[in-house]
Amino acid sequence: MVKRLIAVAILIIGILLATFGAVNAQDDQLVFAMVSHGGVGNPFWIVVIKGMEDACALLNAQCQWLSDPVDNVNDMAGYWDDALALNPDGIGTTSPNPDVIRGGVQTAADAGIPIIIFNTADPNAGTDQALPGVLFYIGANEFTGGVSNGRRILAEAAADGVEVTGVVCPIQEVGHSGLEARCSGVESVMDEAGVPVQRLTITNDVTASAGTIQDFFAANPTVNGITLLGPNPSSSWNLAAQEMGLEPRAVYATTHDTSQEIYTMIQEGYLLQAVDQQPYIQGFETIMWLYLNSQFELAPGGDIFTGPGIIDQSNVDAIIELTAAGYR
Repeated sequence: MVKRLIAVAILIIGILLATFGAVNAQDDQLVFAMVSHGGVGNPFWIVVIKGMEDACALLNAQCQWLSDPVDNVNDMAGYWDDALALNPDGIGTTSPNPDVIRGGVQTAADAGIPIIIFNTADPNAGTDQALPGVLFYIGANEFTGGVSNGRRILAEAAADGVEVTGVVCPIQEVGHSGLEARCSGVESVMDEAGVPVQRLTITNDVTASAGTIQDFFAANPTVNGITLLGPNPSSSWNLAAQEMGLEPRAVYATTHDTSQEIYTMIQEGYLLQAVDQQPYIQGFETIMWLYLNSQFELAPGGDIFTGPGIIDQSNVDAIIELTAAGYR
């Protein structure tokens, strides 16, 4: 799928070159910035960055990824200042907390700089509190991903003749709109089934969060479902499960996003599935659409959803090969 998207993008660029002649990316190098709440310290973002870099290489554009190495929403305001200082042709941004970046987004909108939100949508989109000047969103529907994980927990337990008696949703960044939406999706499924869901505050510290999860299960022995919200919480769950001596499917567990450890946990049965939002596409298409809009005022008819996609034992081996190539 990724190779086909690249081929389509190359075709589009070729048509535009033939129609409009030499473009700025050849004469005066274009500049794009992507501002994020996460960076290279989280394996998820490495794949998004690769998508960005591959798109920029095709366009011969100068691109900057601006973020802390590890997830940090509050620092995004400063990185937006850095992005604006580049006088870029377009800016992509995540929006886990729109109030943090509102000032920078307003400045870009006033300057006529194209803005695309990727990965984490503006929770106020479609209201009078929406971030100004945003073209559209590229990323997963997080609530739908949570719904998929909730349904998988119930289905797998039913197949084993087991009743789900409680689910926990650990959140590593409380207030992060995308993570909250993932939990809300699970809650919507469990509410219909009459299953209680508890939210648990953890961090991106794998070891410390593993201890928090162990303490939770010790205090809540009837809970037999857990839904994780990313690679680091999944690592914490893996550590906690091993230290608690749990067998596969003793607790019905699902997660979001990808890592080699997540793949191994799926293969071994410690995770039922991972909801994949195809991060490579988020980086690649954000740059491509910033280019198309900034140069030719082109835009799709709405948001572009890159997920949810499902990784489980039926396809995990193929996904591992794509991960080795940097695309998943």
